[in-house]
Amino acid sequence: MTTLTKDIKSERKQGIVFALPAAANAHIYSGALVSVNAAGYVAPASDASGETFLGVSRKESNNGGGANGALTAEGYLKGIFHFAAPGITQADLAKEAWVVDDNNIGLGIVAQPVNATGVAIHRTALSVGGAKTLAFTAIGTTLSWGGGAAVNIGAGGAFTLVATDGSSISVNVVAGSLPVGNASDSIQLRHVRAGRIIEVPSSGTAFVEIISATRS
Repeated sequence: MTTLTKDIKSERKQGIVFALPAAANAHIYSGALVSVNAAGYVAPASDASGETFLGVSRKESNNGGGANGALTAEGYLKGIFHFAAPGITQADLAKEAWVVDDNNIGLGIVAQPVNATGVAIHRTALSVGGAKTLAFTAIGTTLSWGGGAAVNIGAGGAFTLVATDGSSISVNVVAGSLPVGNASDSIQLRHVRAGRIIEVPSSGTAFVEIISATRS
């Protein structure tokens, strides 16, 4: 590849909308969250590895029975949209919104620990989607993530835990609330980030400022 030596005409497309080929058998409804699948086609969004969030559909595209690219999906790459958001409360304002399915958004961590009491989990830049085990060992007062190195958390405070695959989470620990015996939880992190929660008008719904082309 070479650098420019003269002016060229650069083709421009409107920056807030898309019109792209739909995935085989995809039925995309108007208003749906949509992603690009691993093959590069638009499909209803889901919490699945390999997907990249794209935006919000602005019309129905029913490619049921059709091959990849048989229909075009149209939608918005940017904007603020109202979605179902089960479990989202006012306390989640300004937090990241993650794809649950084509109609629902949620937080990046599906649920906080139940058995490893006194521990609150937060994502880091190196967190990845999927389920891993958070394991507390009473002898030594240690905590580990995804089979990685155990960290002494006996004094309480903030810690970073690294899994064997190199991904990580951060935890805040209240020492006086830790279990008296060994405890573990399977913690599910969502895969696909959709944007940021900017308003919670009612319980179970939220306005989200979408951020296209993102994946954990």
